[in-house]
Amino acid sequence: MDEETERGLIARFQTGEQSAYGELFDAHHRRVIYTALQVLRNEEAALDAAQEVFLRAFEELPHWRGEARFSTWLYRTALNVCFERIRAEERQRRLRDQAPEAGTADPPEEAASESEVVVAIDKAVQTLPPRQRAIFVLKQYQEMHFAEIAAILDITEGGAKASYHKALLTLRERLKGMVS
Repeated sequence: MDEETERGLIARFQTGEQSAYGELFDAHHRRVIYTALQVLRNEEAALDAAQEVFLRAFEELPHWRGEARFSTWLYRTALNVCFERIRAEERQRRLRDQAPEAGTADPPEEAASESEVVVAIDKAVQTLPPRQRAIFVLKQYQEMHFAEIAAILDITEGGAKASYHKALLTLRERLKGMVS
């Protein structure tokens, strides 16, 4: 959806035409869910995050000043919601780690199949710091340009490139030995 169409729909919504919000939702909901899914790696959490993003958008639009593109704001909000969820999960994980655990042994290692490699990559991506993970996801899975990523995250294009490069180096190191 182009910027002019977005602005027109927002203006219609601000004058009370509720269906204009539906058009904005229809234009962006799949990408918001996909972005959240790639960051959170959990379908239920991604759907919850997307719902929160669109609720925030619905609440924000009556006061929208149009300083940035709506789609840029929407994807930035999606990433922020995902980061909030990741931080909350990390707090919960730390609390669980402090509790005594029942002894469980890891299953024996097996030869890496293609699906195991995909799982290993997903796990490695999940261990990236939130900003690096977001940049990696937007670049690799959403196929965005660094300029778009920088606008969404409100950082420089060089910062986006540097974080992406760091993410790649980290992933290579963590996945070393998985693929021969």
